[in-house]
Amino acid sequence: MTVHSFTSLVASANEVLAHPRRETTIGTGNGSREASPRFEVYHSAPSLCSFKVRAVLFERGIPFRSHDMNIMPVGGGTPENYRPEYVRMRLQGAPNARLVDGYTGASSVTTEGFDPCVVPTLVDHEKQAVVVDSANICEYLDREWAEGEPLMPEATADEVRAQVDRVDRAPHVAALYGAHPDSDNRPAALRKNIKDVHGRKIAAVEAMMAEAGDDVELQAAYRAKITKEASADKFVYDADSMRAAHRAMDEHVGALEAQLEGHGESWVLGDAFTLADIMWTNSLYRLKWLGMGHFWEQGPDRPRVVEYAEHAFERPSFRRAVIGWPGAYFPSPHVKEFSGPMAFVKFAWHMMRRLPI
Repeated sequence: MTVHSFTSLVASANEVLAHPRRETTIGTGNGSREASPRFEVYHSAPSLCSFKVRAVLFERGIPFRSHDMNIMPVGGGTPENYRPEYVRMRLQGAPNARLVDGYTGASSVTTEGFDPCVVPTLVDHEKQAVVVDSANICEYLDREWAEGEPLMPEATADEVRAQVDRVDRAPHVAALYGAHPDSDNRPAALRKNIKDVHGRKIAAVEAMMAEAGDDVELQAAYRAKITKEASADKFVYDADSMRAAHRAMDEHVGALEAQLEGHGESWVLGDAFTLADIMWTNSLYRLKWLGMGHFWEQGPDRPRVVEYAEHAFERPSFRRAVIGWPGAYFPSPHVKEFSGPMAFVKFAWHMMRRLPI
């Protein structure tokens, strides 16, 4: 990709995504600002994969230009991650990838294929690169940023990647969009707003296909997205599939208990905080918010996960990237930060600020 085409792609995406209340440059922890930082990050407040990337940015103190995209517009508008300009740019990050062709309840590119219409996406202006897939983005940022301690030390890189992959393959997406057929503990506001979401997504993609005209690459991207969402719609309404997804999440937490018990240290791989901990922290908090904290909080079977979650949720980078990020989570009775009457008031205020100007 030439410098000219790279610049044009990014500029086109930025033009249609510009929103003064959701576009901001974020500096390091001392409050500094850069007019044109090296990295631009296209993410969304409530996206689990976006949480991971934001946590890396804050943990490493990396300045970045934030594009907080509206991926589930109120009132049925077009998700910004479906806009042709954004999808064209994102496709440059995976030019030869297998496009998404089904749904297993996870968000891993390894298992699902590449979805051209999701977040996050990273732009590196210094290297004229578009980087996709949250696991790749996190590792890329950690490798490229020279200041501070790395989250993937060379000596434990393979072990870190194995943990990242484990978290990536867990069916977090199914747990969010689908109900357990016997006991749906998800927050009421989520259940209401997520209803029939896959059909709404398909309708929005079909509208974008009409805009794409005879652009072969875009049309292929949109067809792949429709295939995924149609498969997802069948999955989340299938009782056996959802029971299996919940069993997988229970086993997922059990694997963390065994990992922590194996060495007795504070973090996933020992006494050093790594990228593995960023992934696991976000995984556990998402489960707790969804009402699945019982996988480790009820009974004496997983005491190490209980201890781990308590201090991992207090990590400053996690609190900035997730707890304190406007609009990250619907109100939920299962987590203290998003429960109570004021949680609804605060969330409504954040949603109002996400609407078109």
